[in-house]
Amino acid sequence: MNKLSTTAPDAIRSSLKRKIGLLDAVSIGLGAMIGAGIFVVIGAAAGMAGPSVFLSVLLSGLSATFSALSFAELGSAMPRAGGVYEYGHEIISHSTGFLLGWMWVLGNIVLGATASIGFGYYLSSILTFIPFKTAAIVILTIVVFLNVMGIRLSAMVNDVLVLVKIGALLLFLLIGLSQIEISNFSNPFPNGFLPVVQAAGLFYFAYIGFPRISTTAEEIKQPERNIPAAIIIALVLSVLLYFLTAITAVGLIGYEKLGASVTPIGDAAEALGLRSVLEIGALVATFSVILTSVMGQSRIFFAMARNGEVPLILSDVHPRFDTPIYSIILSGIIMVMFAMSIDITGLASLASFCILFTHIFTNYAAFKLYRSSRNNVPFKSPIRPLHSLAGLMMSCALCLSLGLGTVLLGGLVAIAGLSWYVIYTRGSRARLTHRQVDLQMSFGKR
Repeated sequence: MNKLSTTAPDAIRSSLKRKIGLLDAVSIGLGAMIGAGIFVVIGAAAGMAGPSVFLSVLLSGLSATFSALSFAELGSAMPRAGGVYEYGHEIISHSTGFLLGWMWVLGNIVLGATASIGFGYYLSSILTFIPFKTAAIVILTIVVFLNVMGIRLSAMVNDVLVLVKIGALLLFLLIGLSQIEISNFSNPFPNGFLPVVQAAGLFYFAYIGFPRISTTAEEIKQPERNIPAAIIIALVLSVLLYFLTAITAVGLIGYEKLGASVTPIGDAAEALGLRSVLEIGALVATFSVILTSVMGQSRIFFAMARNGEVPLILSDVHPRFDTPIYSIILSGIIMVMFAMSIDITGLASLASFCILFTHIFTNYAAFKLYRSSRNNVPFKSPIRPLHSLAGLMMSCALCLSLGLGTVLLGGLVAIAGLSWYVIYTRGSRARLTHRQVDLQMSFGKR
């Protein structure tokens, strides 16, 4: 691993500073989770599962909870930028770590692109003269700028966005729960029970943000304590909000109308006279998801580059803003390319597959950590190691539930990643060594 000192010249420093407290870390998790999943993908999930979509929400939430405990253990034991990439790299193998980072990169890029499309849909619903693709590109550009300006600024903006979108959902629940029509749940499984499981796999898309906290581990204060606490708090709050929102939305307008809408929560809120409030909440929510997607995804590029597995320039840190500037810009460019697709269900399925794939191996890494001689893990799950085994099996099941097409496409992405690793890393170690020598010589002359 590249061990560049923080005393190296600022322009090429490859370390990050701890600037994020517990509340900001929780906010990053909520910012990543409460967005396109509940405001957009819930519609597609309801169309598959029917009125019992709330069971899909709980099933995917249970799987996420087991995996979250694994992330909490690993994050407290290895509080470095990179999250799943670092866990695979250090505990399983370097090639596995790269593959997990690769899949995580794609999953989060697709998540950001999907959220930007959701933002475009809701903005076009309010301002009909603005094409949704234009809105998606503009919001991605703004997010890249904010991330470049520094994680503390990004975290502060995200804190405000999280408060607004949670406030909008709470208002929706406060008024809507008392007005639901029980008759909308009279036929709970119109398509059978299997679609409920398939919808759980799709809706896992809404939960894939909680590990975003671990990707920023190198910038979190007191990481051994704050990383596990932030992951668990953010996930519990999200599961509760998703469950209640799913019941309220179906109860207000029925699963058929919900499943046919590209702005499902907006349509449900219209029955309460709150459409404009929830549309603003959806805009803020998707904005927040994109913001944290770029934030977390760029740290994976940063960690990979520091290990010489992608171009080293992606590990450079801006001397003024303390951010991996080139990783952030590259993340934004790729998200814009994906945002040109309008198949939001297909994008969500691919994102879910990629993240579930990484969760399979993350749970395996947590089990290996348990079996190892390392006893200095700051956070230990109360059901250790059962959570890692349950998380692994449930992640596998949800992966397969996404359908043959998504599994095959995800497999091709994994093969492409391994091919990159084999070809690129052949010469990267020599390049990394030469760079370190050059830096040391340059610094010695100062």
